[in-house]
Amino acid sequence: MYECKQCHVKVRGNIKCCPLCQGELSGTAEKNVFPKIELQNSLRQRMFRVGLFITLIAVAICIGINLSRPQDGWWVLFVLAGSACFWFSVSIAMEKWYNIPKNILWQVVILSALAYAWDYKTGYRGWSLEYVLPFLCIGSITSTCLLAYFLKLHTREYILYLILDGVLAVIPLILLLEHKLNVLYPSAICVSVSIILFGGLFLFRRDLFFSEIQRRTHL
Repeated sequence: MYECKQCHVKVRGNIKCCPLCQGELSGTAEKNVFPKIELQNSLRQRMFRVGLFITLIAVAICIGINLSRPQDGWWVLFVLAGSACFWFSVSIAMEKWYNIPKNILWQVVILSALAYAWDYKTGYRGWSLEYVLPFLCIGSITSTCLLAYFLKLHTREYILYLILDGVLAVIPLILLLEHKLNVLYPSAICVSVSIILFGGLFLFRRDLFFSEIQRRTHL
């Protein structure tokens, strides 16, 4: 039987990491106690394939138009890159659909990175850091709080991801202090929302706030 080096709990079956802390396991593997169930293709997967095929048709049409009018420039490359970015984000969202707060956090990271890459490759005008990043952080904090309220999620189900959303929202503060931004108000609003978030967690969820940090960092 496996044993977690951090949590010191016994884990049955043949898994790769601790189900509580995702830490390393020691010991010997056992036969899985749960039967393996073959999942059928769901409606979500079929919709994904249909949407991907429609995108492929649209991209093929754009390629044909661009090849027939090369004097307009190779704008089809933007179509290809945009389609790839869109479906990459959608695929991550579908993979993490079972955990909405975690999905939101992943989308913030992915969309921020893609926006910065687009901004950098098109001459860097700063819109990715001045607008996209702060508004994504504000949206992630707001949507996580609203979903937790309406879906009646237990605090432990979303508090870690809410903390990480708040940490990401500190990045615009660093950019402000380093004078890397020309447009200040989106980042200023983002920093204010982050301060309100951490203040609310400290005042109303203090025990869970510190226990979650301690559990994740093993302090």
